[in-house]
Amino acid sequence: MGGRASAAIKMKKHWQDNKQGMSVIEILIAITIISTALVSILSLATFSLRVAIFNKETALAKNLAEETLEQVRNFRDGITWNNDDPENKYDGLGVVATGIAYYPKKSTDTPPKWQLIQGEETVNGFTRKVVFDNVQRDANFNIVESGGTPDSDTKKVTVTVSWVERERTHQVEIVTYLTNWR
Repeated sequence: MGGRASAAIKMKKHWQDNKQGMSVIEILIAITIISTALVSILSLATFSLRVAIFNKETALAKNLAEETLEQVRNFRDGITWNNDDPENKYDGLGVVATGIAYYPKKSTDTPPKWQLIQGEETVNGFTRKVVFDNVQRDANFNIVESGGTPDSDTKKVTVTVSWVERERTHQVEIVTYLTNWR
């Protein structure tokens, strides 16, 4: 009986030692699981933050593009369509060069007038430009890319706003047509 009791005590002690060993393994597994979960949550939070920043920048770029288009409309409304200014500050849309980048700017005149300045402008990290193109129309007076009759009273207006985020260039573009409404 003494041998059996001694063997039972040894097994109990051996089982308790294994139980403590299992506890360390369980703790390591728990730490690994928690660490993996935290890394995943942080990765998701970082991704969400990047998406939020990109969406904010895209919204700002869209607003700047729409503002630029409105400035071009105001320019058109304040200048005669075929006005040919010798200094090219106040050329009407019927006269501006096509395929060249411009940006709108208020003059220092009193009262101020909108001008179209050749080149691109940087506003708060965004680069904006406006490009004008001639328009052609088919026999049904629909706008066509080619093969139509030139319409001297309509211009295609492309406003592009671009920015660099994380070494990648993004852009928002608005295309519309403006006419000689007078």
